[in-house]
Amino acid sequence: MNYSSEEIERKRLLALQRKQQAQIKSNSPNIIKTGITIPSIIGNENKSSNTAKSPWHNRNRFGEFAAKSGNNSFKSNRKFAKQKERFNPIETKSFFGQKTCMTGKCYMISDDRFVLETSSYIPPLIEVLKTISSRVYDMKTKTWSFLLKDYESLMTKLTNFKSDVQIMGLPKTVLEIFKRNNTSDKVAADIDLSKIDQQLLNQLMPFQREGVSYGVSKGGRCFIADDMGLGKTIQALGIAHYFMEDWPLLIVTPSSVRYQWAEAIYTFLPSVPIHYVHQFLTIKDFCKDSKIVITTYDLLVRAVDTFERRTFGCVILDESHALKSGKTARHKAAERIVFQAGHVILLSGTPALSRPIELYSQINLIMPNFMRYQDYGIRYCNGEKTSFGWDFTGSSNMQELQLLLKHTCVIRRLKTDVLNELPTKKREIIVLDPDLIKVGTKEMEEVSKKLEKTNLRGTERHNTLIQYYNETSFAKQKAVCDYVSKLFRNKQKCLIFAHHQIILDAICETAESMDTKYIRIDGKTNPERRKYQIDKFQKHDDYLAAILSITAANSGITLTAAQLVVFAELFWNPGVLCQAEDRVHRIGQDDNVVIQYLIAKRTADDYLWPLIQRKMNVLNEVGLDQDFSLQDITVTKQALHSKQKILNYITNSDKFQSRANKEIVKETEINKSTNNVSETNCATEEMKELLELNEEDLNFCDWDEMA
Repeated sequence: MNYSSEEIERKRLLALQRKQQAQIKSNSPNIIKTGITIPSIIGNENKSSNTAKSPWHNRNRFGEFAAKSGNNSFKSNRKFAKQKERFNPIETKSFFGQKTCMTGKCYMISDDRFVLETSSYIPPLIEVLKTISSRVYDMKTKTWSFLLKDYESLMTKLTNFKSDVQIMGLPKTVLEIFKRNNTSDKVAADIDLSKIDQQLLNQLMPFQREGVSYGVSKGGRCFIADDMGLGKTIQALGIAHYFMEDWPLLIVTPSSVRYQWAEAIYTFLPSVPIHYVHQFLTIKDFCKDSKIVITTYDLLVRAVDTFERRTFGCVILDESHALKSGKTARHKAAERIVFQAGHVILLSGTPALSRPIELYSQINLIMPNFMRYQDYGIRYCNGEKTSFGWDFTGSSNMQELQLLLKHTCVIRRLKTDVLNELPTKKREIIVLDPDLIKVGTKEMEEVSKKLEKTNLRGTERHNTLIQYYNETSFAKQKAVCDYVSKLFRNKQKCLIFAHHQIILDAICETAESMDTKYIRIDGKTNPERRKYQIDKFQKHDDYLAAILSITAANSGITLTAAQLVVFAELFWNPGVLCQAEDRVHRIGQDDNVVIQYLIAKRTADDYLWPLIQRKMNVLNEVGLDQDFSLQDITVTKQALHSKQKILNYITNSDKFQSRANKEIVKETEINKSTNNVSETNCATEEMKELLELNEEDLNFCDWDEMA
């Protein structure tokens, strides 16, 4: 309910008058409150009583005289002194009468236009906005947009505006970046790529050629963030070869793909002599005269002094999301090396695995000090100051960030945008049979009850969730083996991803018991054997299964011989899952791809699946869309021998997405006589906390060794 200033003042004076009367009645006869003249504001029915002099009227006058003359009787009375020290109610001017301050913020919506979004409607302000010739009002969003060239003019007028208006303008760095002439597209189209090896040019698809031109137009300092399977390697080699006169070239990759890079060089750059390429394998190795040095992130950290002694004119950082945290030894070593390089090329299909803050450390390698870390966190990560420091785990101004990245150094294309002929990818949820899930064990019950506690916070809650994740691997083992055995019986070639060693071992034992040939790649597989295993699966039809570790085999390999990918377990990070999916769905795939997630109810999957979807939604807003959605997903209930029936249905996308963070799946059994529906809901408050869990919170775990 709103009150006018006059009503507020009237109520204040009434409160003061009643307070004084109460104090007078409670005081003893020899204690007199010093008089304060307060006009009567009580209604007409009380006017007669207020206008008559009260019996304490003369005593009030005496109190004033006594106070002025310094009568000791007043000073010595503690109760009187206490009352005298009390504060009067604060003035309405300071409390109720504060003027409402209108706030607003500016953000970019295109390369040459920005928006002014205000918190309230003030007619005089609207008149000022109408004086800008480039103004455009959007009826749907109720915002005003202007050309960037009118930014200073608008800010000046708002500064001189008489009403209280507080506007958060565009950061100086952002303003300068967008004000530069946006001629990169024109320059990229006019670039002559004849300097590049003709063999590589002949292999480039149109969008890949565009990527090479973009990188060259940026002076060889760029971030190729194309979707997995779109050929980032060949584009990076094309850009690097364009600047061959500035070599030596350093290529830093995960250990699992270093030999693939050597093969790519031999294939696409035949003009480069083989002896130019050197594999840096140990910390005691030398790279004095080599034109191309290939090493791993771990070796870069351990031998950073050796690399720093030689100036590399061009550096390629493959799977650069490994450098997402500026506090790691990897990032610090990479920073020392690229500081001397004239050309820096970053490659990643998932540049931000969970949050926008992960992009900052990578962009900073290409454009040192392009923006202060704190400024970036406040503007694009919804930064909040807490008692423990700044919290940059959120997201804000995603549209502007997407434009900023594209405008500076990032180029990203999705398969759906550039490969219309690429086969489709369909996701399915397989609800494992509850009769095969060991959810009633003592360990599972204890962990489940512990997670239900509302007072469980921080590291203790994280550790409990990890324990629940570990126990889930034991609970799902029998159901997972039962499901994959049917795939083996049907002779269906597939990839099977899991995280825990116990699941990987169980699947391998199932394959061996059924005389099914398979390959296995996990954290213990060395790079040489890894390549041998991949070639065997790709070239031999009798190898039906590739049993893979989610963390060890999610990137850097191509397994397009299969069209089915099965995830026996989930993982915390959606980016890792997307990368694993695209080992099959990439250039070279001829058939439609099916992705199956094996879900068990009343396990850690109840928490992980909504967590994955929530994180993907944030990345989609910043333009790092992985097409990872629960919309139009097929849900199938695992059949146990002949006792159960399989049900496939396509969920309603709108209704299902609105419940995505509250329930994992809704399974339905349909037979001729009954229709039974059961749902599993997750506690809302618990979900809110769990959705904030990030991979950094779990870095203390050795995922590959976890049994």
